[in-house]
Order: sequence, then structure tokens, then C-alpha cells
Amino acid sequence: MEKRSSLITKRFYFYSIFLLSFLVIDCSTYWAHRKNDLADVFTAGVETPGYGVGLRIGPLATGFIFQGGESAPGKRDLGTGYGLRGGSYGSYRSQQLVFGFLGGEKFHSLPDTPDPVAPSPKTEPKSSAQDPSSPGFLLLPDSPENEEDPNPTPELANERQNTKSFEIRYLQFYNNPVEERRKAKKVLFFKKFLEHLDPEKKNEAIQTYLTQNPRSKDDYPLGFLFEIELYISVKYGLRLGFNIGEFVDFLLGFTGLDLMEDDL
Repeated sequence: MEKRSSLITKRFYFYSIFLLSFLVIDCSTYWAHRKNDLADVFTAGVETPGYGVGLRIGPLATGFIFQGGESAPGKRDLGTGYGLRGGSYGSYRSQQLVFGFLGGEKFHSLPDTPDPVAPSPKTEPKSSAQDPSSPGFLLLPDSPENEEDPNPTPELANERQNTKSFEIRYLQFYNNPVEERRKAKKVLFFKKFLEHLDPEKKNEAIQTYLTQNPRSKDDYPLGFLFEIELYISVKYGLRLGFNIGEFVDFLLGFTGLDLMEDDL
């Protein structure tokens, strides 16, 4: 009888510890999502170089802003900021041009460390998978050189930061023909298909194509539509913002709902 009671007690302790550890892990993830959602609500950053003043409510921007620039013709590599933006605190790329209500904007977080210099590729004999005549060959479309971005949006290790990146022309948001929307959907579907084909990122051809055609290019996160931002600058500028949609997402997050689909 005592042995049976001891066995029941041990099982009770085992299941209690297992359940407690499960709840702790689940709660830590839950509160991490709430913390990220709260960070999405606010924007406060110092940016340089930039000149002008402007206001953006969702995709509607007005004012006169020149923020960013080029260190060499066509390079478009200037325009950085530091602060809280896109749900992350740290350095980020920020470029914005507003003339009246026309212009565009680009934003993405910067990697913590610079990308290592890739070693020169070694010449290796072609495998059957790289032979166009082989049955498993996948032909990737070429990226036109004249459309390549000299300063493309990088693919970061943090997938959540990738989803917050965007590059958009304001006029294109309002005037986007049906054919262009269909083309964009096909391209997005194809990129997702390639990502599923190479989840471990070991296929050099696929990864090269995805790097040259970043998923966030000419796209924007859902929260972009609900952002209210004020920018003012004389070389060094200040950007302040509040996101109504992300605030609602933060509140609904306590019930388990993910309105912005960013709990990654």
C-alpha cells in the first residue's frame, strides 16, 4: 500500500513539474509577443541626413522632406537612424522623399554586424541538378540589371524585422493597375515557393535569386496603413509616430488575437 502511495506521489510531482514548465515556457512566449506588440505602437528616432518637415497618416504623406541621399551617383546608401522604429530598438535605414503629396519611403533595420565578405567561388564541375537537361532542374528568371537596387533591403536573421521592412512610392499605392497587382502576387507566390523548396538555405542559386529580389521590396507591412508620423529635420532630424492599428493589436493580443499577424 505504501509503495503504491509513493508511486502515485512521484507521478503527481512529475506531472506537476511538467505542466509548470510548459506553462512557464508558454507564458514567456506570450509576454514576449506582448512586448513586441507594444514596441510596434511607438516610433521615436533620430535620423540623418535630412531636411524638411512632413506628416504621414497611413499612406498619405504631405510636406517637403529630403531624407537620405547618395555617397556616389546612383548608390542611394545614405539615410540612417537610431531609436525605436518598426518594433525594434537600434540602428535602421531610413530614406524618405516628399514633395507636396508625392514621393516615397524606405525603411529597414540594420544588421547588428556587417555581413562577412564572401570568399571567391571555387570552380566545381556541374552536378546533374544544375544541368538544364536534368529532370530536377529549376529555371530561375533573370533579374534585369537596370532594375537592380544598388542598395537592396537585406534579409535579416530576425524574421520579424524582415516583415516590418518596406519600400514604397506613395503614388503607386493609389495608382496600382490590376496587371501590376497580379504580377506582384505571382512574384510573391513564386518567392514563397522557392523558400519552401530550400528551407535550410543551402541552394546557392535559389538564395542568390532571393537576395537579389528581396521579399519586402515594393511592399509594406499591414501596420503601415495605420501609422501617424511627424518628421522634422535640419540635417539631424527627429521622427515621432503612433500606430493606431498596432495599439489595437496590442490590446487584442491579451485575448490571443493577432490582428497584424506579426507574432512570429
